[in-house]
Amino acid sequence: MPEDLNQPRRYDAVIGGHTPPPVSGAVLGGLSGVKRRMASDSLETKIPALKEALKYGENGLDLVIQTLNDPESEMQWQAYLLLKERSEPSVKDALKDYIPIIYKQLHDNLADGKWLEADWETSTAMLKVAHREKAGSLRVEEFQRFPVSELRIIDKLWVQYSQGNFGFSIQKQIWQSVGNNYFKFGDRIGWRQSGTWLSYSQLTFATNAPKGHLPAAHLTWSGLKRSQSWQWYGGTEEDVRFFEVKSLLLRRDW
Repeated sequence: MPEDLNQPRRYDAVIGGHTPPPVSGAVLGGLSGVKRRMASDSLETKIPALKEALKYGENGLDLVIQTLNDPESEMQWQAYLLLKERSEPSVKDALKDYIPIIYKQLHDNLADGKWLEADWETSTAMLKVAHREKAGSLRVEEFQRFPVSELRIIDKLWVQYSQGNFGFSIQKQIWQSVGNNYFKFGDRIGWRQSGTWLSYSQLTFATNAPKGHLPAAHLTWSGLKRSQSWQWYGGTEEDVRFFEVKSLLLRRDW
């Protein structure tokens, strides 16, 4: 006889304290208990319940898939994190054209041709994924272990809306074509002109920018004012920006 996922399991708590549970008792365990906790106003209650839903077979998996469209953005994001590495056909179908909530603003900016805003939104999203929002910048180690699935989503959006002119994959192709030479790379994508590295405010946020010119804000600090003339990467291998650019473009897993 198939297990009733709405009923408590052996160690589940039941309001009422009776065994077996009273007909009117509220089940805290089982899928009903998960749904009950997910209806809470507290994210501290809802997020663990969402994770627990995956213990309840297809019904629990369907509940997580439904949460991709939850009114709360954090619940959408948590559902996506739980599903993105799974291989079930229902999950793949749900994620096929799905844009995770943290990339929604990036998508909209790119679709509207707002390249500066899209660049900063890229940085914001990457900081969130890497849990570096408070620090305001990504270190070499974050670039080295940044999730491939997230890199591909960001890159796909940039390549799609720039018609192949911008994106991490475009920058990587150029990096390889110049033999991993930092100076030649800077010259080719327009970050360096006449032997001088440009400040962030001197970059070109338009479709007539050199191929691979964007994105770039992920190499800055989030507290940097857009108008500030600051040398955000340098021209020697001792410069920290060099190692951060290199650590992303030399990765072989994407």
